[in-house]
Amino acid sequence: MASTSLDKEVLSQIENLNINHDAPLLISDADEVILNFVESFEIYLNNLGLYYDLSSYALFGNIKKIKEDVAIENDEVIKHLSEFYNLHTEKISFVNDSIKYLSKIKNTLKYQIIILSNLPHHNRKKREISFKNNGLDFPIISNSGLKGRAIKEIAKKQKNKIFFIDDISANLLSAYNEVDGIKLIHYISDKRLKKLATTPQEVDLKANDWGEIYNYLEDETRR
Repeated sequence: MASTSLDKEVLSQIENLNINHDAPLLISDADEVILNFVESFEIYLNNLGLYYDLSSYALFGNIKKIKEDVAIENDEVIKHLSEFYNLHTEKISFVNDSIKYLSKIKNTLKYQIIILSNLPHHNRKKREISFKNNGLDFPIISNSGLKGRAIKEIAKKQKNKIFFIDDISANLLSAYNEVDGIKLIHYISDKRLKKLATTPQEVDLKANDWGEIYNYLEDETRR
């Protein structure tokens, strides 16, 4: 079973969800989909004399010292990423129109919305506070690694349609391989990153903004 391969903390969070499986389900990533992660992380890095070289999508090898223009070690990247989440999880700004359309998806289209975000488990409550402070009261699952198995566990009793939004192609393909009938939405809010990414052919919608996502979901509710 998929659940045996999941992190115990992830599985515990999923087991505690109260899901209406008769409603359409939207599972969404947070960073670079709902939240301006890179933009906020760049400010943090610049204050430390570092910058994010956006010549490729990867973090490792692309966090560099401004003066020497050389990449820092991977363990330093991990340290800075952890410190960034510890200090700034509640402060990351929201993507343009994401709050407006997520509220409409919930209240007008009557979707159940779950946030599946790769961030340290101990920062999950801070992310919940960030969302609630902006009027978004959704369950938030903190995850690590590919998301397909977690989505399969969330959706194992789902009777209605299921949709998944992410900026990372590998996560979308992981969901596609694990969950039959899932509809995939590829969305990257940062235009610089968007130019670097390839959209898998399995994706149902490559979105340019939250308005397009809303219109697609609205159309799907009528099918």
